[in-house]
Amino acid sequence: MTYFLIILIFISAFCLYGLWTNRQLELEAITLPISDLPEELANLKILHVSDIHLRRLRVPLTTLLKTSQDTTPDLILITGDTIDRTESLDSSKILTVINDFAQIAPTFVIEGNHETSSGQLETWRQLIISSQAQLLENQFTTIEINEQMIGLIGLRNEETDLPAEVKAKTTEQSLNLLLAHHPELFNEYAASFKDYPIQAVFSGHAHGGQIRLPGIDGLLSPHQGWFPKLTNGVYLHQKKENFTLVVSRGLSNSKFPFRINNKPHLLLVTLVKS
Repeated sequence: MTYFLIILIFISAFCLYGLWTNRQLELEAITLPISDLPEELANLKILHVSDIHLRRLRVPLTTLLKTSQDTTPDLILITGDTIDRTESLDSSKILTVINDFAQIAPTFVIEGNHETSSGQLETWRQLIISSQAQLLENQFTTIEINEQMIGLIGLRNEETDLPAEVKAKTTEQSLNLLLAHHPELFNEYAASFKDYPIQAVFSGHAHGGQIRLPGIDGLLSPHQGWFPKLTNGVYLHQKKENFTLVVSRGLSNSKFPFRINNKPHLLLVTLVKS
């Protein structure tokens, strides 16, 4: 009976801690060294937002948006899974949320696996197209900041490559960023863009490995399985020179209801010249 009570207390504490963690927003500020970064883009601030899974989000939206606004970003990148696949777009507030982000700074959005598997992809697409943000679907675009043109490429879910004529547009800018939901495809992105000047990939999807323990980079994540290697922060590619992966732990959950030692994550990335 004593052992049963101890186990019950432990499980209850685990669940309560997980529920508490789901509601605690962590803003992490990091620097991203970029080779040959133009002086005009030094200290450029990018807010990386991923895996909102709006129906399951437990961080108050007022907290999320106020924290985002207070970072005064130059650019916001939303890297997929804005909605949960179980979410009805008839009642979803995702359009309002995307517009709220776009009021803070120029905002660019890509799809993730939850948009594509929701059965509502076309409806979601039309919502984002109608928003004040820009949806990137295997597309290249540019934005001018401080009189410098920045190239942005957004890949559709699980896509890893684009036609050569699209990739060639990256040679016209000194800074190009890739938005792609899946970090586990880092090597594929490197191979596809090996001859093109893409400096960084922004990804989510891994949910920080869901449960983070000392000495490991998360316990379990989608498509990476047990003890995933690409779940949080900055990773430099071993073969493609000056090619970096930036992974957000995301803001919410999917099937597994808890985060342990893994608070919902906003990532503020400041570019510096290496």
